[in-house]
Amino acid sequence: MNSPQAILIADDHPLFRSALQQVIGQLYPQTELYQAANVAELQNLVEKHTDMGLLLLDLHMPGALGYSALSWFTGHRKNTPVIMISANSHPETVRRAIDHGAAGFMSKSADVEVMAECIAQVLKGARGLHPGLEATGKGASLQSLDVADALATLTPQQFRVASMLVEGLLNKQIAYELDVKEATIKAHMTEIFRKLSVNSRTQAVLALGTLSVEPPEDLAAPPA
Repeated sequence: MNSPQAILIADDHPLFRSALQQVIGQLYPQTELYQAANVAELQNLVEKHTDMGLLLLDLHMPGALGYSALSWFTGHRKNTPVIMISANSHPETVRRAIDHGAAGFMSKSADVEVMAECIAQVLKGARGLHPGLEATGKGASLQSLDVADALATLTPQQFRVASMLVEGLLNKQIAYELDVKEATIKAHMTEIFRKLSVNSRTQAVLALGTLSVEPPEDLAAPPA
């Protein structure tokens, strides 16, 4: 079994990251494993390491909105497959993830054997995998696909600004959080608006909102 040079596990739950690391470590003992607990850490690792062979990405990562982290990553690492993992395995959620470029989708409740087989198949080049799950529904809208394409062109800093914009932060608040001048944030906003083809903060928020995911009402709490 050929081992990828490196695998990145991006999930904000330490216990789940640890469990995945153990599974992957047994499958690919020679592979370097990286971990990220939020989008900022994911982006830093992507900038530092060009040897990523696979990304295992939690759907609800801090610093992301729905499929935004998936869209950004696939734009910056076109040849690196992504398996999205979530406790939310609603058929439309799965379908939209595949539409937005995920090579596969796994439920967090999947058996270890199922996860291992899915990872192995994706590394062999398989795409559109969703073992034991349905991928039905309307799928991704044309607007959300356009927004995803725009997000894929953002720099890491622009992505963070866009995410904070969705959270409702003002320019001066974003500048404080990122420790930069407010003029820098205004410049980022101008570029974000241009890439999203919008003219205002409200329009930008509505556009980015097309990538959001509403969990089903009966969704069980994710693992802690």
